Amino acid sequence: MDIIGDRVNITDYKTGKWEVAQKHVHSNLQLGIYALALHNIFPEKEIYAELYYLRSGKRKGHLFTEEDIDEVKNKLINTIQKIMVDQNFTPTANSRVCSYCDHAKSGACPTGVYRNKNNSYRK
Repeated sequence: MDIIGDRVNITDYKTGKWEVAQKHVHSNLQLGIYALALHNIFPEKEIYAELYYLRSGKRKGHLFTEEDIDEVKNKLINTIQKIMVDQNFTPTANSRVCSYCDHAKSGACPTGVYRNKNNSYRK
């Protein structure tokens, strides 16, 4: 984060191969949350957030408007409300994710433990 005059610049450095298309950067929830937080801290400043892809060197950014910030707020509230009432906790199909999950390691998720055991047998 850099404050330059009347603007706050946020840069999220990305190391992966997958890149968000420029036309979707304004709706990227992670950047939106950063913009929302900094808008609350610095309400008088413009908020510019960008994704900086280290592999390609591409920078994809967006200047967040008041409407964008309100949209992020609403999206976040709706997502939280859905999570609070959701009773269907379907395990991920991405077995790599399980190796980082505390629930899989603790035994709280039988699917994750099973995947971790299977992965360790393959090594």
